[in-house]
Amino acid sequence: MGRILITTDNHGALKAVKQVLESCKFNPNEDLLINLGDVVDRGKESAELVQLYIELSEECLYKPLFIKGNHDDYCHKWLKSGEISMEWLMNGGTETIDSYIKTGYLDSEEHLNFFNEMFDFYIDTKNRGYVHAGFTSHSGLGNDNPNTYYWDRTLWELAMDNKTEQLPKEFRIFEAHKEIFIGHTPTLNWDETKPMNKYNIWNLDTGAGYREGKLSIMDSSSKEIWQSDTIKNYII
Repeated sequence: MGRILITTDNHGALKAVKQVLESCKFNPNEDLLINLGDVVDRGKESAELVQLYIELSEECLYKPLFIKGNHDDYCHKWLKSGEISMEWLMNGGTETIDSYIKTGYLDSEEHLNFFNEMFDFYIDTKNRGYVHAGFTSHSGLGNDNPNTYYWDRTLWELAMDNKTEQLPKEFRIFEAHKEIFIGHTPTLNWDETKPMNKYNIWNLDTGAGYREGKLSIMDSSSKEIWQSDTIKNYII
């Protein structure tokens, strides 16, 4: 296997995803792509992006891993049973619904299976953890309710709240995994458009769901980062 390349919170930004995959020279015969969730919503090409990932999965020697985010969970429920919540519509679901109607992918079994096959989290052979939002168990991933993995921000907030370099005993939750890769909480909240690192946690949500943000992809080993243009540059 070649590199493990991580991206997250794509939010329907199809052109930005294509840009970073090209920039990092993604090799479908060597590299493993891990997406930390929120493939859909807010952007206008969510269905098209899911289709890109379906086609990419068929090309890759190592099938990409897609972690489920809260927005993916909304979309999955809709595709599976027609469930629509006002909260989803107010947070980008309308754009996703429009995208599915426009493209004709609404009744696609492949698209439903894409969401069916998403992981709640992933732990690799080096005990590096991959999850959309975070976790609360001091034993690490695999010990919380799935909704925690989709929504909970306390892990990142705990890291950011500590002002010292030394890790206090109550923060030993970070030590459950060698490294932890998350999304969900935009680095824009700290006026930052590059991935942020605190202790052994990497937050890769650089705001692709917002006009002023960017989409990022990172090599898990070298920590080399490739980024898209600012998202507003893609919006017509």
